[in-house]
Amino acid sequence: MINSQFSGKWSEKPLSDLAVITMGQSPSSIFYNSQGEGLPLIQGNADIEARKTIERVWTIEGNKRCDLGDLILTVRAPVGAVAVASKNAYIGRGVCGLKPFGNSNFLFHALVHAEDQWQALEQGSTFTAANSEQVGQFRLFVPEDENEQRAIAKALSDVDGLLNALEALIAKKRAIKQATLQQLLTGKTRLPGFSGEWETKRVSEFGDVITGATPSTKIDAFWDGAYPWITPTDITSKRDMTVSERMITQEGLNAIRTLRPNTVLVTCIASIGKNAILRTTGGCNQQINAVTPNGAHNVEFLYYLFEFNSNYLLANAGITATNIVSKAAFSNLVFEVPPPEEQHAIASVLSDMDAEIAALEQRRDKTIAIKQGMMQQLLTGRVRLVKPSSTMECSTC
Repeated sequence: MINSQFSGKWSEKPLSDLAVITMGQSPSSIFYNSQGEGLPLIQGNADIEARKTIERVWTIEGNKRCDLGDLILTVRAPVGAVAVASKNAYIGRGVCGLKPFGNSNFLFHALVHAEDQWQALEQGSTFTAANSEQVGQFRLFVPEDENEQRAIAKALSDVDGLLNALEALIAKKRAIKQATLQQLLTGKTRLPGFSGEWETKRVSEFGDVITGATPSTKIDAFWDGAYPWITPTDITSKRDMTVSERMITQEGLNAIRTLRPNTVLVTCIASIGKNAILRTTGGCNQQINAVTPNGAHNVEFLYYLFEFNSNYLLANAGITATNIVSKAAFSNLVFEVPPPEEQHAIASVLSDMDAEIAALEQRRDKTIAIKQGMMQQLLTGRVRLVKPSSTMECSTC
């Protein structure tokens, strides 16, 4: 027999009908400690990471508390952030504790979905905190059938489980890559078929070293063109770059130093050590030193070499109000490098690792998008799930 969809009523209910609400109250700071004495104190968003409360400050005395598994809602800016209590704890005035009457996991997902409603109240007003009346009257659309609540919660929790697994795998792959950088870029481990001494070279021997510049912002003909003009804010964790937030024209490119494709970019003012590879013709601003490699040096190898040695770059910053590694200082930095064939082999190994990490990140981002769509459909009653074949007995799954 084919199971039918849930078909019970949904209704809008105030939060006070869905949970016991305990508004936090901060104890005197004389009872605070960092040695783990007493219970953790949850005061606000600073005590929440990845939807779980964290232990940051402890207190030996408090008036309001929550228990392991209770829901935590922030009531001071930002208002409406939701988490689950990882341990028994005291709660300060920046949060409230919720003990759901029904399915705890459903209420958690419903409150996460409703976070934007709190943010809408904050925008364009002086609303920076929610009192007990506002929290209690906050309304959520929920199914009357608790079995449907459980089914929805399970579907969303299963996706969360997949996301957590992906995040853990990404973290593991990043750690493996970091260890591989340590081994391969110091010569401690050699790839099969390679031996011999590495050569000491200055950056100036890697190729052409160019410091960027800014086309005049007063000349419209320089801007909104087809060529990237890279600034430090454009450089993120992505290695290869072909576009930028602000693009320039051929005229704008002619007004500064043109960078050829396959040029390594290294930030050398303020946020020192961020790097990327420019894969197309373009330019960069004066906060970046660029290296266009000669035939004896592999562009991907140099990218990973600079990535691994970001602390070395920072250590060579001039002592000024703003950290800066000048073109002269950058050009004179010394590195140990292998012959071109070994550079290529090392870069290939690290590139494969980056590709694997990027694929996992893409899968994670796609899963996040899928979950957002599921929440929009399932937590509004637009899509109804099929009833399970047997009665679900777990009240928290």
